[in-house]
Amino acid sequence: YNEYKSYLSLGGMQNKAKIGVGVGVGVVVLVAVIVVVVVTTSKDDKNVAEPWNQVRLPSWIRADKYNLNLNMMWKNMTYTGTQEITLNVTEKSDYILVHARDLTIDSKQTLLMSEDNAPLEIKETFRDSDRNASLKNDFYIIKAKKSLEKGVYKVKIYFSGHVATDKLTGVYQSKYFKGDPQNKEPVFQVSTDFEPVDARSAFPCLDEPDQKGRWTIKIAVTFPETIDVMEYSIISNMEMKEEDKNEITHTITTSFEESVPMSTYLVCFAISNFAYKEGVYTRDDNSEVKLRVFARREVKFQDSAVYALKVTKAVLKEYEKFYKVQYPLNKLDQIALPEFNSGAMENWGLVTYRESSLLYDETSSSNDEKQRVCAVIAHELAHQWFGNIVTMAWWNDLWLNEGFASFVEYYGINATEPDWDIMQFMYTDEITVAMTPDSSPSSHPISVDVERPEDIGGLFDTISYRKGSSINYMMMNFMGEDGNGEKRFSNGIMKYIEKYQFKNAEMIDLFNSLNEAAEGINVTEIMLTWTKQMGFPYVTVSRNQDGDIVINQTRFLVGEKKEDDVSEFNYKWHIPFTYISDKTNDPSDVIWLTPGEDEKVLNDTKDVKWIKGNARGYYYYIVHYANTTMKEELSKATLSDKVDRASRIHDVFQLASIGKGTYEEALKMTEQAVDETEYIVLNTVLNEVISAGNSAIDKETEEDVYKKYQAYVAKLAEKQATDLGWVEQAGESWTAPKLRARVLKTYCLAVGDKNDPIVSEALTKFNTFKTDANRENIKNVLDTVVRSAIKYDENDTNWDALFEILKKSDWEAAQREYLRALSMATNLTTIDKLLEYGESDKAVLDPWRYVYYANFYGKHYEHCWKRLQKNWEYYSGKYNGTSFTMGYLLEIPSVFDTQDKLNEVEKFFKKPEIDKTIGTGRKTMEETLDTIRNNIKWKERYAESVKAFFNATS
Repeated sequence: YNEYKSYLSLGGMQNKAKIGVGVGVGVVVLVAVIVVVVVTTSKDDKNVAEPWNQVRLPSWIRADKYNLNLNMMWKNMTYTGTQEITLNVTEKSDYILVHARDLTIDSKQTLLMSEDNAPLEIKETFRDSDRNASLKNDFYIIKAKKSLEKGVYKVKIYFSGHVATDKLTGVYQSKYFKGDPQNKEPVFQVSTDFEPVDARSAFPCLDEPDQKGRWTIKIAVTFPETIDVMEYSIISNMEMKEEDKNEITHTITTSFEESVPMSTYLVCFAISNFAYKEGVYTRDDNSEVKLRVFARREVKFQDSAVYALKVTKAVLKEYEKFYKVQYPLNKLDQIALPEFNSGAMENWGLVTYRESSLLYDETSSSNDEKQRVCAVIAHELAHQWFGNIVTMAWWNDLWLNEGFASFVEYYGINATEPDWDIMQFMYTDEITVAMTPDSSPSSHPISVDVERPEDIGGLFDTISYRKGSSINYMMMNFMGEDGNGEKRFSNGIMKYIEKYQFKNAEMIDLFNSLNEAAEGINVTEIMLTWTKQMGFPYVTVSRNQDGDIVINQTRFLVGEKKEDDVSEFNYKWHIPFTYISDKTNDPSDVIWLTPGEDEKVLNDTKDVKWIKGNARGYYYYIVHYANTTMKEELSKATLSDKVDRASRIHDVFQLASIGKGTYEEALKMTEQAVDETEYIVLNTVLNEVISAGNSAIDKETEEDVYKKYQAYVAKLAEKQATDLGWVEQAGESWTAPKLRARVLKTYCLAVGDKNDPIVSEALTKFNTFKTDANRENIKNVLDTVVRSAIKYDENDTNWDALFEILKKSDWEAAQREYLRALSMATNLTTIDKLLEYGESDKAVLDPWRYVYYANFYGKHYEHCWKRLQKNWEYYSGKYNGTSFTMGYLLEIPSVFDTQDKLNEVEKFFKKPEIDKTIGTGRKTMEETLDTIRNNIKWKERYAESVKAFFNATS
C-alpha cells in the first residue's frame, strides 16, 4: 500500500503503490505435499499435449483442499514438510501440474493417489525447464502411467526449502535490534509475503488466484537451546487448533483449523517472540470476532498497538454495513513486522504490516503517522471482502482488489475519525496522483493483459491503486442514490459480494452487478472506456456562435504517442460532466459527453459568465477553458469549496504542460494563495510552484533567478507560517497541524536566512531535540526541524548529531524523517558516508531508501545515478524478482533533462547483463525513459516562461 507522500515537490514519478524493502535468502530442508485432483467438464486448452509450455495452469486442473505440514530448523533457516492438495480434474489427462520454485523435490517420494488414497503409478516427474531450458513457468509435472479420467486425485510431494535472508518475499526472515542497534544482537522473526506469485517458492501449490482451496496447516519449529521457546508463538490465517511447546526438545508445534476457500497468495504464517494487545468486535447480535495486534514485546510497541484495535473495530462495523456481508472469520490477527516488502498485506485472518503502518504512539507520533496507520488498516480490511471473499480471476483485474480497497478505505477512515473530513483528500491524494503517470505514453489500461510473473509484479502501481480508487469514486458519484436515499453503488457492490462470495470474478461481473443497481445507467458501457484504455481526457469549455457554452473532449497526453498506442475506443470516454457557475454554487446534474459526440451544448448558459467544470473534483478528468473571457473571470472568481479551488490550480498547471495555456498564467493565479487557509489548496499551490521552479531553474548556474524563485515560494508560505506559529492551539481543526507543518517547512527551506525568526526557532528546537531525541514536543513539525538543521548546518555538526540519532532510533516513521534530512547534506563525502551505512548490515531502514532519498530529497542526481550503476549488482540482487521496490530504484534517473543523459541511461539499461536483472521494474524503466524525454521537451518549451515569471517578481 502506497505511502502518503508528495512526489511533486521531489520531482518523482508517483508510479508505485507499494513501498518496498529488502532482506532474506537462506537454506534447504525436506518437506512433503499431498495434492487432490478432481476431473469434471472439459475445455479446450492450447498445447494440451504439453501443458507446461503455457504460463497458466491448464483449465482442467482445479484446487480443492491443501494439507500442509512444515518442519523448520530455526538455526539454519531451513525447512521440510508435507502437504495434501485435493485437485478437481475436469477432463481426461496424463498430467498433473503444480507450481514449485526454488524448492528441492524428492521425485522418488512423490505419490499419486485416487480420492480414497489408493496409489496410482507414476511414469515420470519433471520440471518444465527440464523439457525446455528457456521455460520459466515454475511447473513441477507428474505424468501418470495410465491416463487420468475425470475425477478427484491426490498428489503427495516431499520437498525442502529455505527461509530467505536477503529478500522480503516468500518465506523470509526479518529482524530488529534490541536497544542500541549498533551494539545489540538482532532478534529474528520468520513470516511470509506471497503476493503475487511467491507461494510457489514456499511449497508446491496451484499458485493462481482462481485456484481457491481450503487449507489445513501444521507447523513445527526446532529452536536453538539459547532461545526460550515459551516466548515464541506461531500464528496463521485461521484459529489455532492445537499447540505444543516443549522446552526439552526446544520445539513448538502448532496446528490450525481448516480455512475458508482462499487463494494461495493469501496463505500466511508468522513465527515470532512478539506479544499482543487484544480486543473483541461485538455485533448487535452478540456474535464476536476476536482481535489481536502483535508487536515487539517492549512497552512502547505494545502501547502503540492500542490505536489499531480502535480502528479495526470501527472499520469492521462500517464495512459490514457497507458490504452488507459479515466478516466471515471468528478471529482477525494483525502483526507489525520490523522488515516488510510493502506497506501491508491483506492475508485472510492474519494481516501483515510494516511497523509504521500499524503502530501509533500517542505521545510521539505525528498526525500524519496516525492518518497513515488508520488508512492502511482500513485499506487492508477492505480487502477482506474485495479480494478475499471475492477474488479477481486473474491479475489483469488487480485493480478490482487494490483500486477498490484504496477507495473504500476512506469510508473506514471516516468511520474511525469522523472529524477528519477525510473525503476532501480523495481529489488530491487519489485523482491527481493517478493522473501524473497516467498522462504518460508509458501508462497502461487499468485492466491489462498480463501473464509473466515479472509483469504481474509490475501491475502494483499507481494506476491499479490510485486510478482504480478514482474511478470507483467516480462511479459512486454518477450512479447517485436510489429512492430510499441509499447509494446505488453500494447496493451494486452488495449484489456482487453476495453472488461471488468465496469465488472468483472478473471486471465485467462487477459491472453487471452495478448495472442491476444503477436504475437505467449502463455502467458497463461507460466504464469500459475508463478501464480498457489508458489515460484520461481533458474537457474543453468554449462558446459557440450562438453564445451557448459547449464542451468537447481530447486525450490528455504528456509526451509523444507511441507507434503501437491504439485504443478500441479511439481515446474517447463517457464523461460525466458537472459544473458550478457564477449563477449557482450547487453542482449541476450530470451531463453525459459520449464518445460519439463532437461537442455537447450546455443549455441555458448564454447569460452565464463562467463555469467551473468537474464540480467538487468527483471525476477523473481535467477542464480547459478555451474562452479567454471565461478563463479570466474564473481565475478571479471566489470559489467557496476547497476542492474546487485546488482543482482549479491543478488543472491550469497540467494544461500549461501541454501548451494549453501558459505557465505565466498558471503562476499568476497562485499569487492570491498567500491568504489561503485550507491545507489541500495551499499544499496544491506549493507543489505546483515548486515543481515548475525546480524543473526550470538550475540552482548552480542560475543563482539570481533561483533566489527569486525561492523568495516567491517563501512568500506564499509566510503568512500562514506566521499566523499558525509553532504551537498547536486548543480546538484547532485536524488539518491545522498539517498546514502548519507544510508552511513552516516550506518557508524554512526557501527563505535561505538562518537568522530569520522562524528559521531561528527551528534551529533552537533542534538544539533541544538533539540532546535526548525526544520527539514529543515537535512530533508534528519534526520534518521541519531536522531538515532546517541540516540546511543551515555548519561543519556537519548537526548532521553528525542527527546521524547518531538515526542509528540509535527504533521507530521507523522517525527514521524516515531523519534520513530525508540527512540526505540534504551538500558534502558528497558526507553523502557517501550515509550511503555506505545504508548498504551495511547494521543500517536501520531498507537499503534502497538511502540512495533514493539522497537523489530526490538531497538532489544529488548525478552522484546517486553513478552509485546505482556502480552497485547495480547489489541492488538488483536484493530487489528484482517480485519485489515492488525495484521500481523505486529505476526512478532515480528520471530527474535528468538532457539528451546526453537520456542516451547514457538507455545505454546502461540495454546492457544484457543489466536488462536480465530488471525483473518487475521493466514497466517503470520505460516510464523513466519517457519521463526524461518529456523533461527535455518541457525544458525546451517552458523553462524560459517560468523563469520570466520569477524574474518579474519583486
